[in-house]
Amino acid sequence: MRASAEKIVYEGNIYRPLTEGQIEEIHNTSLKIFEEVGVCIKSAPARELWRKAGAVVDENTGICKIGKEIVDYCIAAAPKEFTQYGRDPRHNILQGGSRVYNATAGEAVTVTDLETGERRESTLYDLAAGTRLCDALENADIVQVCCYPHEIDVKREDSDIVRAFTMAKNSSKHLSVGIYRPSSVSKLYKLCNMILGQEGASRERPFFTLVCGVISPLIMDGKWTETLLESVKYGFPVASPSAPTLGTTCPGTLASQLVLCNVEALMTIITVQLAKAGHPCFYSAVPVSMDHRTGEFTFASVEGWIQNCAANQIAHWHNIPSYTTCGHSDAKVVDAQCGMEIAVGDMFQSMSGANFAHGTFGLIESGLNLSYEAYVMANEYTAMAKRVLRGIEVNEETLGFESIKKQGHGGVFLEDPITMQYMRSEFFYPKLSDRKTFSTWQEAGSPSYLKKANEIARDILANHKPLPIDPDIEEAIRKEFPDMPPDAGKIWSER
Repeated sequence: MRASAEKIVYEGNIYRPLTEGQIEEIHNTSLKIFEEVGVCIKSAPARELWRKAGAVVDENTGICKIGKEIVDYCIAAAPKEFTQYGRDPRHNILQGGSRVYNATAGEAVTVTDLETGERRESTLYDLAAGTRLCDALENADIVQVCCYPHEIDVKREDSDIVRAFTMAKNSSKHLSVGIYRPSSVSKLYKLCNMILGQEGASRERPFFTLVCGVISPLIMDGKWTETLLESVKYGFPVASPSAPTLGTTCPGTLASQLVLCNVEALMTIITVQLAKAGHPCFYSAVPVSMDHRTGEFTFASVEGWIQNCAANQIAHWHNIPSYTTCGHSDAKVVDAQCGMEIAVGDMFQSMSGANFAHGTFGLIESGLNLSYEAYVMANEYTAMAKRVLRGIEVNEETLGFESIKKQGHGGVFLEDPITMQYMRSEFFYPKLSDRKTFSTWQEAGSPSYLKKANEIARDILANHKPLPIDPDIEEAIRKEFPDMPPDAGKIWSER
């Protein structure tokens, strides 16, 4: 842990599942794939970038083959550190190294209703509420879009802008959103400049990271790649995660999955750096698995946790900030399985030094359902993980020799000065976990873990006020985007 001008920074890199030699083997195999198999790029402008750099390009198939020199150049060109800005500068974060920043993940298509507990379709009000909740939760460093609002047709030309505006209204932290159409990037750039109050301000301090994607194995989709290039053009940091599934879109071994992740993460980085050397981008890999007994997709397998930690380690080896995922739960409701999977995943992410720790504030039902209570739980689990990363402070004072000498044999240290001095800073005190005796817990009404999480979420949404957008600026935004829904940015109680 170390202090910075922006905030307290926690550093991981404690858990490293790969040896140096194993990483080299994975990367060398990746280089053979680049040179002998190639990658399929379905965007003509991106292929042209590769061709100009010296790649062998087959225009009929879209397959591009490159040598080690180009790969090395682009890895070296990618920035080792960069700032993800908040609309409020207090939320700026410096990415890189083994610094750990926790993030939400999206996009859920259902939500567990905070009032009734019923599973229903997610709405624009839920997107606002999920964003606002994480604006208040102190351990959520980055807020990624949490759900898709069903009343906003994905075919609407302004669907990307509606979602982005709703998020910006409800959080001043760094935001992240997936963009569905390339033409939205320039509009988002205009929206961000308007919110910041100055033309070109977004290029200087972009407060959105844009998420694209690739298709495993080895394909850069045309529309996603066009969006990626537009994001570079307008100055947005980018992540374009590789997500091969063990045994379906990659061979059924952990090592081969890491090879594919490395190739697919690097093919995005290569494209970005050929478009603009030094542009901020993530080594993006979210390796996932399936249960071969049933064919069901799983986010919360122990192999998935290991693989995402390995991806963090490979990103550190390349010296490029990582974007990986642990913390989603496959549970259908918030129960013991849910708590275990989120907590263990969050601990894995933190200990492996995930930079953009996508999904530590995770979804349930394998990423399909947003639970507000699960977000509150994740806030506690990530705080515990940060305590692990803090480690143990050992110095002359904390070793306590003088206290032990003073109290002597059979002494009690409850009121000892060193105990009084460190009782707040040395320990993590949970809000959800109950440490009372059984009788005291009963007298308090036998509150369940879930009930307390629900009450905290309700209290935050009733009382937290995010940093507002200037009313005159919001009026101008609504004139610029006249189809913006009147309730964009509101939660249910503000309807």
